[in-house]
Amino acid sequence: MKETLVVYHSRTGHTRRVARALAGRLDADLEEVETRTTAPGVLGWVRSGFEAVAGVEPPIRQGRHDPSRYRLVVIGAPVWMGRLPGPVRSWVRQHPLNGARVAFFCTEGRTGDARLFAQLRSLCKQRPLATMAVTEAQLDADLDPVLDRFATALAQAL
Repeated sequence: MKETLVVYHSRTGHTRRVARALAGRLDADLEEVETRTTAPGVLGWVRSGFEAVAGVEPPIRQGRHDPSRYRLVVIGAPVWMGRLPGPVRSWVRQHPLNGARVAFFCTEGRTGDARLFAQLRSLCKQRPLATMAVTEAQLDADLDPVLDRFATALAQAL
């Protein structure tokens, strides 16, 4: 079994792209948090934003990995309305970490990473080993240096 699990939720594919690249660098297992019901287009975007602001924990699909069996769990999410998406909130509440350390990353347009990281820190009841906020500009440019810095920080912290 691998020592690291990268868990993420992605609506547009940006967070998925970062999670996959990061899992490759960390030789980690990968787990996508999926909701049981989805709404496409604008309606889905509005619903997702409302859930984030209201702190809703939507039902999610059962995952394949038990995070308590890993030494490190890296949790990734997009920033929605300056907040943590509901599906990630649901996942954290449903999966005890039982001693696993955490790290966080997010994808965002401009701001919101500090609030999202604070929400995750509170839910996980521990400080992350490292955090990484990836902006749209970084997604459009060379993402490798950003991912390398984060992976190095994690390796040094463990």
